[in-house]
Amino acid sequence: MPLKISISWPAGSGKSSVIKEIVARTWFATADVGQIYRKQAAEMGMTISEFNDYLDNNLEEDLNMEKRFQELVENSEKDIIVSWRLWFKFVKDLVSIWLDVSPKEWAKRIMSDTGRGWQEKKNTSLEDVIKTNKERMERVKDRLKLLYWVDFTDTSNYTKVIDTTGKSFEEVLGEVMEYVEECKK
Repeated sequence: MPLKISISWPAGSGKSSVIKEIVARTWFATADVGQIYRKQAAEMGMTISEFNDYLDNNLEEDLNMEKRFQELVENSEKDIIVSWRLWFKFVKDLVSIWLDVSPKEWAKRIMSDTGRGWQEKKNTSLEDVIKTNKERMERVKDRLKLLYWVDFTDTSNYTKVIDTTGKSFEEVLGEVMEYVEECKK
């Protein structure tokens, strides 16, 4: 049976970078629900905040996107590592990791990520990014509570919590890789 691992947010915690590096160093396949949402927002000419407005008013679209992602993960015949906030709700026999980070550090990371510029184009200061990211997290949390009756920010839903604040990428990657190795046994 393939090993299925999820790494969840907040934005700027390092999950996408960690997942990319694990895939590069191991046998894991990958998928990222966040990339799917960001791509859909871009195709619709929206920032991620505007896309969340859209999803708040189009709950069926959110349900459809989550269902498609669930099917992709469940049908994987390979070990897979994904970025998906609802993994613990849908997939049995899972390993779920929450990468935590302080709001100030997440804002710095988001602002330095040139690939996110189009998503957060209205944010020009650390305070703006912190405010926008907190609002985004609360909106998504509220929508997912409404749809699935679950709080994805409750870290008791995860099998491992790692605080990435103040840690180098290699330190975080090392902690995640060590946990993945434990889970393979």
